[in-house]
Amino acid sequence: MGLFGKDDHKPADPQPTPRPPRPASTPPASGTETTVIGRAAQIKGTLSGSADMLIEGELRGTIDGSGRLVVAESGRLEANLHARVVIISGTVTGNVSADERIELKPSATLTGNITAPRIQIHEGATFEGEVRMATPDTKATAGSPATSGTGAPKAQGAGKAAPDTARNRS
Repeated sequence: MGLFGKDDHKPADPQPTPRPPRPASTPPASGTETTVIGRAAQIKGTLSGSADMLIEGELRGTIDGSGRLVVAESGRLEANLHARVVIISGTVTGNVSADERIELKPSATLTGNITAPRIQIHEGATFEGEVRMATPDTKATAGSPATSGTGAPKAQGAGKAAPDTARNRS
């Protein structure tokens, strides 16, 4: 006992509570791996993989993924991009294709062509290029009109012999 009946033992310092992890710019889909290219990273070359990708830094070259590709507001890319889903909030110069959809958020700037079956461009996004609403490897299938590269229908029966309607009358 100390002076005036007080205990000399100080209570143990409480353990600091751990902070929850900082959420990414766009959270990855649950149960999937995510490759993150941080703000300070500068990459030149080809990036490919099946994991989701979050690009917060700079990249020059090509990205070819089969997951979800997110370009954060801080992302600056001079690259051609392909993924299952592409979501852009940063700046991209290059062509972009997706198997399912492409989304340009309000802060996005894209200079290049877009190819995807679904496209969403939010108010405020900047886009300069052409849009092709189809899957990147779309081929003409039965029940859908075949098109030339210009989007105009191809002549039906091209490459087929016309039926012989005139009979030889001798």
